[in-house]
This record gives sequence, C-alpha cells and structure tokens, in this order.
Amino acid sequence: MAEAISLNNSIYKYTKVIDEIGEMIKDESHRVSPGGASKLTAQSLGIMLNLQNEMLRTQATGLKLQTQSFVIQNKKDKDRTRQMVDSADKLNAALAGQSPKFELPRFE
Repeated sequence: MAEAISLNNSIYKYTKVIDEIGEMIKDESHRVSPGGASKLTAQSLGIMLNLQNEMLRTQATGLKLQTQSFVIQNKKDKDRTRQMVDSADKLNAALAGQSPKFELPRFE
C-alpha cells in the first residue's frame, strides 16, 4: 500500500516537471533560429523517449503491486477454504457415531 502511494506521488511530481519542460520548449521555439529549432526538436524527442521509458517503469511497478495484491488475496482465500474443510472434517467426525434421520416433523 505504501509503495502504491509513493509511486502515485512520484508520478504526479514527475508529470509537473514534464509540464514545465513542455512549456519551456514552447516558449523557446519562438526565439530560436531554424538551426536551433532542429536542435530543440531533437531535445524534445529525447525527452519524449525518457517519458515513454518512465511510463513503462510505472506500468511494470503497477503490475508488480497488482500481483502482490492477488497473492495476498489468494492466500486469504486458501486459508478460508482450509478452515472450511477442517470444520467440515470435524463436523463429519462428530456426527460419525450418530444416525440422524432427516425427516420433517409433522405438526397436527
């Protein structure tokens, strides 16, 4: 849980930085020469590659957290099933010496 919250916070911080970089690139694009524009475009593409890479890392971390959650839930489900089977076995053993009759009572 703490890892998920930390991931969420770092993603929001990172997106703010990317927003600021995007605005700086837009502002700078009006002031540069044609040669500078090419360089600025190349730098922008580098930032986009970094951003895509970070998105992949984020997805991988999200999958890891989801898997951990599934593992925990699976263990809880197995424990509940084991408890039900144990209870059924105990009940079966307790009723082994009995000869119950499953008849509905008649009310007259």
